[in-house]
Amino acid sequence: MTLNTTGIRTILAIAVLGVASYFGVTAGTGGAAAPPPIAPQPPPAAQTGPSPQEVARDVADIAVGNGALAALEGSHGQATSADCDPSTVSNPPDVSTPTSASCSIIYEDGSAWQQTVTITFDSQGNPVTASTNDGIGLPQPTG
Repeated sequence: MTLNTTGIRTILAIAVLGVASYFGVTAGTGGAAAPPPIAPQPPPAAQTGPSPQEVARDVADIAVGNGALAALEGSHGQATSADCDPSTVSNPPDVSTPTSASCSIIYEDGSAWQQTVTITFDSQGNPVTASTNDGIGLPQPTG
C-alpha cells in the first residue's frame, strides 16, 4: 500500500486534530478552548458560636471574677489568675448545657492548680455558676 500526498495529508490532519482535541484546542479557533466551567463550591461552614479560644478566655475571666460571677474560691483563697487550654473546651451548642475547660489557676496564697472549670448558664446564656474539680497541684514557680 502506497500513500499519496493527499492520503498523508489526511492522516496528518486527523493526527493533528486528535492531539489538538486532547490539549483542548478546537479546530478553526486558532487558540485554546474555553476553560471548563468551575463547579460551584459549597459555602464554608458557618461558625455557630464562639471559637474554642474565645470560650477558653471567657472561662478564665469568669474563674477570676471578671464577669457576672465572683472569683472561684477554695481552701487556697480566691482565684487571682487563670489560663484555660482551648483544646480542652467543651462548647455545646445548647446554652443550657454546661461548658468546661482545663485551666491553670493561681490562688491568693500563691498555689497553682490544674483544674477543670465548669460554667453553667441560664436559658439566655448568662453564667449562673462556676465550679472546679479538686485538680492537681502544680509546682510553685521559683523566683
